[in-house]
Amino acid sequence: MIKKDKILTILLALAGLAGAIILYLYKDDLRPLRIKHIELVKLPANRLRFQVNVQTTRNCNTVLAYWKTGTKDTLYTKVSADGSNHKLFITATEGRTRYQFKVQAAVDGDVVESKTYPLVTQPIYQATPYFTLEQVDSALKPELKNKYFLTQILTEPGSMVIIDSKGEIVWYEPFKKGVKVSHWTKDKTILAIVGPEKIPSSGGDEIIEMGLDGKIITHLKKGKGDMDKLVHHEVRKDKDGNIYSLTFTQKIVDLSSVKGKQQDTVKGDGLVLFSKAGKKLWEWSVLDHLDPLADPEILKHKKDWVHGNAAFRLPDGNFLMSFRDLNQIWKIDFKTGKVLWKFGEKGDMRMAPAEYFHAQHYIHPVQDGNYMLLDNGDKTHISRAMIFKLDEAQKEAKALNIVTLPPEYYTTAKGSAALFGKKKDKVLFCLTDPRSFLITDMKGKILWRIQVGGDPYRLEEIDDFLYTKPTFK
Repeated sequence: MIKKDKILTILLALAGLAGAIILYLYKDDLRPLRIKHIELVKLPANRLRFQVNVQTTRNCNTVLAYWKTGTKDTLYTKVSADGSNHKLFITATEGRTRYQFKVQAAVDGDVVESKTYPLVTQPIYQATPYFTLEQVDSALKPELKNKYFLTQILTEPGSMVIIDSKGEIVWYEPFKKGVKVSHWTKDKTILAIVGPEKIPSSGGDEIIEMGLDGKIITHLKKGKGDMDKLVHHEVRKDKDGNIYSLTFTQKIVDLSSVKGKQQDTVKGDGLVLFSKAGKKLWEWSVLDHLDPLADPEILKHKKDWVHGNAAFRLPDGNFLMSFRDLNQIWKIDFKTGKVLWKFGEKGDMRMAPAEYFHAQHYIHPVQDGNYMLLDNGDKTHISRAMIFKLDEAQKEAKALNIVTLPPEYYTTAKGSAALFGKKKDKVLFCLTDPRSFLITDMKGKILWRIQVGGDPYRLEEIDDFLYTKPTFK
């Protein structure tokens, strides 16, 4: 009997110890959810980005809700998931503006809120230009609500810039170097080529991918790892998350027959593809597919021959590439490197002469397998957005839509044109020489115009800049 009592006592003691251990290990999960501490951190390097540190009594999801003082339009940060120490970033604000914010925390359907705190943004003084809204059609205003646009400043110091439809800067990141081109990815990050002004042709020595919180996600630099050449004009991600860009290439060629050197250097363009980790996966050079001696002015052009200025990787893995000085778009087979066709002046496709484009930029696919570009109009001094249907089997190209701009919006170089709106029935232009951003209808009527106090290369619409209101369950 005594032995049984001792065994029972030991078992009860062990059960009590186990219970104490479980209670200690899971004490946070047994407490009521509370927000213990909130700290607003102003980041001196950026006047529109704010870090808020939050501590909670339990592991939970947290988010910040914030809004302009006196308004009801609430914005949200990215949700910080499943922790008790959280770093949240307010990223979509305007300078010189009063805001309010509060913390929301949730676990297992239990939602708690903090009190409301004030936040005042300061004027921006870093490498950002001014953007002035000069015209907006009243019928377009509903469609412009919550529309945002990514652009960049090429000169030093440079910057990535996101503006709203009123031209207000709502996000930016300054750099000592110029930002030669930028691109919004499906991962809500910004890819950019960064480089000093001394690198020609919108070239740079770095590829940077950055999150809205300012964190650098990917950083490739010439001379480090597999990046052995400068890049220029284009940087994007393909469907697998690999990064591709245009690059400079060169080749030693015998140009003595045209009064050049026997071992002369011809500089051209190529494509390069990097993995997410920065490993070079593939490379291609235009100099393997053209004969320099076929150009009667090769001595004049040899330092920048044919001038590639845009690229796009298609869903089938092949590439589109634009060559400004050829007035052509090429399709390049990824597996073999073979040029599948050349579309444009003196290309493989039959075209109406009135539909030739000159010094074009920003080739990209649009719906129904068609292709869109900005015709800078180097020969006509008239810039146009053009959408083409290509019959690859019959080797024929036909313009489906041509949106012609007034002569005062002619842009000699750079720039972009893309479809805009829910119905894709408008065109978004970036025009470098007039320093203007435009939205037009398909007849060229200007519906929205922003004047730019800087030197933009490209403009992209961002559909998913804002975080949506979270649903806590």
